[in-house]
Amino acid sequence: MRAFAVRSFGEPPSVHDLPVPAADGTVLIRVRFAGVNPLDSNLLGRLTAASSYPFVVGIDFAGVAERVPAGDHGLQAGDRVFGMARTHGSYAEYTAAAPGATLEPVARIPDGVTDDQAAALPIPATTALRTIDLLEVTAGQQVVVMGATGGVGGYAVQMARSRGAHVIATVRGDAGEARRLGAEEVYDSQAGDVIDALRAAHPDGVDAVLDLVNDPDAIRRDAEIIRPAGRLVSTIFAADEGWFAQRQITAHNHASSANPLISPRGLVTVAQMLADGTITARIRSTFGLDAAGQILDELRHGGLRGKAVIRL
Repeated sequence: MRAFAVRSFGEPPSVHDLPVPAADGTVLIRVRFAGVNPLDSNLLGRLTAASSYPFVVGIDFAGVAERVPAGDHGLQAGDRVFGMARTHGSYAEYTAAAPGATLEPVARIPDGVTDDQAAALPIPATTALRTIDLLEVTAGQQVVVMGATGGVGGYAVQMARSRGAHVIATVRGDAGEARRLGAEEVYDSQAGDVIDALRAAHPDGVDAVLDLVNDPDAIRRDAEIIRPAGRLVSTIFAADEGWFAQRQITAHNHASSANPLISPRGLVTVAQMLADGTITARIRSTFGLDAAGQILDELRHGGLRGKAVIRL
């Protein structure tokens, strides 16, 4: 099979011919689309000499189950499926995932959701929904999403809006996109200091902030715009939870390993949100496997707008 992979430590990733994953005890999937996420590039940067090789890049996928192990998994050969393939990777013509394996859920794609849309969902949509849950977003609240037009942010804006929140977005030059997603206020960091602007617009503070962009130093300024008893979530482990607690703010560092939505049920939940129009997949670009290196380079340097998927 063709796969975008690293064959040995120190080698750059490229397209190779690799064996199809062994199917014993796993669901063997013929991949139709792979979702592109920042985590794909991050994991490449974490490879060491002790990592398992070949390392196939990518996690999110959508395709067809070609073989299903015995047991009651709710799946059968021929099903359209989507999910996360952390062991065998997703930028490949085939991948495999063991039913019940930690952080490797597989689920049927609901009617009304296309394969490319399904591939765009697993990591960013389940992350977005979990952060909205941690923020305890309800109708009438003022919720800031920092990095509102990224993969997670775009879903989070739509999900918060669907709960009746007043959504405030911070962006870098994508004000129109944020408004199309449902943000009612938009602040562009290229136009000035967004914290100063938010403090002026909301002197009593906002209820919640989802911060997808700021590092441990910069995120402390979020305390200037969150009212007492407000909430904060960081998806990059930047929040000093104790420091924020001293300021009467409940802060959470979201960890995907602790996300209960990374499960077949969680996958179906976000896919149904897409099917019923609560969220849109926002696929901006579709590439072939040979362009995978270019996509990851654009992702690292901020040149990729909207969601990208790879067609296998």
